[in-house]
Amino acid sequence: MPPPVLRLFAAAPPRALGGRARAHRGDGGFARLRLRVRAAAGEAAPAPSRTQMIMDKISAGEGVGGAGGAYSYSALKRLDQIWSSICEAQADSKVPEVVTRVEGLLADSDLGSGSEIFDVIVCGGTLGIFVATALSSKGLRIGIIERNIIKGREQEWNISRKELMEIVEIGILSEAELEQIISSDFNPNRCGFEDKGEIWVENILNLGVSPAKLVENMKERFISSGGAIFEEKSLSSIYVYDDLAVLKLSDGDSLSCRLVVDAMGNFSPIVRQIRSGRKPDGMCLVVGACAHGFEKNTTSDIIFSSSSVKRAGNSGVQLFWEAFPAGSGPNDRTTYMFTYVDPTFGGPKLEELLEVFWDLMPAYQDVLLQNLDIRRVIFGIFPTYRDSPLPAAFDRILQVGDASGIQSPVSFGGFGSLTRHLGRLSSGICEAVEGDFLDAHSLQLLNPYMPNLSASWLFQRAMSVRPHVNVSPTFINELLFANFQSMQKLGDSVLRPFLQDVIQFGPLVKTLGLVMITRPQILPSIFKQVGLGVILEWSGHFMMLGYYTFLSTYIDPILRSWVESLPPRDKYQWKRYLEAWRYGAGLDYRQGE
Repeated sequence: MPPPVLRLFAAAPPRALGGRARAHRGDGGFARLRLRVRAAAGEAAPAPSRTQMIMDKISAGEGVGGAGGAYSYSALKRLDQIWSSICEAQADSKVPEVVTRVEGLLADSDLGSGSEIFDVIVCGGTLGIFVATALSSKGLRIGIIERNIIKGREQEWNISRKELMEIVEIGILSEAELEQIISSDFNPNRCGFEDKGEIWVENILNLGVSPAKLVENMKERFISSGGAIFEEKSLSSIYVYDDLAVLKLSDGDSLSCRLVVDAMGNFSPIVRQIRSGRKPDGMCLVVGACAHGFEKNTTSDIIFSSSSVKRAGNSGVQLFWEAFPAGSGPNDRTTYMFTYVDPTFGGPKLEELLEVFWDLMPAYQDVLLQNLDIRRVIFGIFPTYRDSPLPAAFDRILQVGDASGIQSPVSFGGFGSLTRHLGRLSSGICEAVEGDFLDAHSLQLLNPYMPNLSASWLFQRAMSVRPHVNVSPTFINELLFANFQSMQKLGDSVLRPFLQDVIQFGPLVKTLGLVMITRPQILPSIFKQVGLGVILEWSGHFMMLGYYTFLSTYIDPILRSWVESLPPRDKYQWKRYLEAWRYGAGLDYRQGE
């Protein structure tokens, strides 16, 4: 079973329709106002939580777009309200319609065609800037809509050099520029589970990258290639005609394009419309902090569990840790605590998780909380759906990145998955635009069924605490350690793809086989934990993973030359099939990098 190869995005308030979002300096003003109101009413004001007191001392600065754009206490409370609303959502909840399909040509409508028509407009600039820059470099006319200012957050992204090189290979970042954005480099990297043993690896999530430098680099390159940026503008609605899409903005402006790329993340309003507001199948809750004062700060933890199931709020949760040296100083370290929950049963609020974090983190990191200078408090919620990636539901609209669900369900945030798929997506989008293959069916081929991604959803389920399931509180740690120990015995060809979020048929068969041989007593608890229905569904994806592996290994080489001889539309479709086999089997991952 693969661990969560966690992409380390702290949370921002979700991208929603209308208005700008800014992080404020704590919530001190609001807190003082509440105190005065309660005092006037003769009520005793509740004492602020430890989390609020810590966050009120931190200068949060301005918010930025994308995950990780806000650190204030008010932003934390807003996100907790959203998390509560997800848990309480009813199946028949009314969802605002952002996209409207209009029959006929735009030129024949009252709107007309406008002054300029873009090939592609990307909605959401923080990660969308990478897709936009890749497309602009191919000669397309690209625009970006971003409701804030396009800039990277302060908190680093942790990634492996192999994944960064994928940006270099598609030509939008040079190796010299790559070295300039790396702010920290550390080894070795640890995986461990409740004193059962530790596994140490090299060069996995061992680089800290400055999002501020990287995004600024992309922004400059995008503008120099002729791209247009519309900052501090929010999307209100999209009208899809037979020939074009028209985007209405909150300030009354409108833009026309041939294709809309939705890069607005997990909480994209377009995705919400497509999914009809359906409750996610799983959720990863993340809290943490970046602080100064760590003397032992040369290694990282990829995944570490220091305890069995614990209580947070009114819920039982299995807590995991990640920790990385930060590039801001030799004694600066970022620590994350995360857990997987089922929204059907609810879960702790982020503030409740942070209270647990302050209790447990000092023992985990062997420090005293009072000796740390806390620079930032980090928090996020990351939904996952079993039916991912999300296929295109409309003509002329395509989801990418977290909006598409292309990231692993055991990841939080998708920078690593974006780099993995960026070359495939940018080439495919370019072909679709140039060939005018922009109907929903053609766009669905760019977000195809991938059995390795679907199979990995089981792993999140296995790592989630489910109420009324009679398994030992130590079961999750026992299961994870059994899998990691087996992968270590099988060698790097099995362990390393798993650690980088790539599920492959051969390594999975070897790992499951060794676990069943060496730990047969754990099998009954697995069935109790995840349920027979989920295992049967997973078995189908497992068989398809083997089938895709066969197709990509043996059929692809036979068909490739034939595909090149096909007419444009057929060629476009078959190239997408070959890509789906390769990426869906995890065979895009190259060993030895």
